[in-house]
Amino acid sequence: MGRNTLDAIAVVVPAHNEADHVDGCLRSLGSAMERFASTHPEVLVTVTFVLDSCTDKTSEIIQRHGAADPRIAGLCVQHRNVGASRAAGVRHAVNELAPLASGGSLWVACTDADTRVPEHWLDSIARYHAAGADAVTGTVEPDRRELDPGIFALWQAAYRPVDGHHHIHGANFAVSAAAYEAVGGFQPLEAGEDIALVSALRHAGYRVDASASLHAVTSGRLRGRLREGFADYLATLAGHGTRVGSRAGK
Repeated sequence: MGRNTLDAIAVVVPAHNEADHVDGCLRSLGSAMERFASTHPEVLVTVTFVLDSCTDKTSEIIQRHGAADPRIAGLCVQHRNVGASRAAGVRHAVNELAPLASGGSLWVACTDADTRVPEHWLDSIARYHAAGADAVTGTVEPDRRELDPGIFALWQAAYRPVDGHHHIHGANFAVSAAAYEAVGGFQPLEAGEDIALVSALRHAGYRVDASASLHAVTSGRLRGRLREGFADYLATLAGHGTRVGSRAGK
């Protein structure tokens, strides 16, 4: 029996006070959705921003974009926890899309509010689904506009963006909803929820492809929204040289 057709992709984006970056994220998602609508008009796409304890203008920005594009919506939560926020967003988005599916596959695509995905992002996810993957992990690079060239060079020397890489980024990851739910989804972790999910998928025997062509640009700031995140890794490079810790792979 052939692989199920792809019915829908639910994009889930956690955000905590990202007013300075979320417009760039939205523009990139808009470009990806526009291209995908021309190549896969039969596949439904929604974008859910999980607004976790936002006190800046992030929610207003999402509301404005949602008014112009009904595929974009905001979900307000008070978790102060990225794992719990991602899980809430996936649960909400899948519940919204599942009744509209026609027996095919539903995928969840994850990025962050401080990240810009490539125009071919959704097309690439669809190709990995068609090729038999249950999930795909992409690569990222810090935004050079926000990062000292010397720190960028240190990051670049430690990072290996090749097919089959070992990097795991919640900012650039996609998974079939069936596989996601089978392993329990994102756990309510303050950091590393993406690593834990991919580990669970692989342990359960699901196929997780690692793609260098699925490449996104994320914030190059040195002070992030959570401890042990990508910003902390960049700060480590800035202060202590090329120590390659767990978040080099995140």
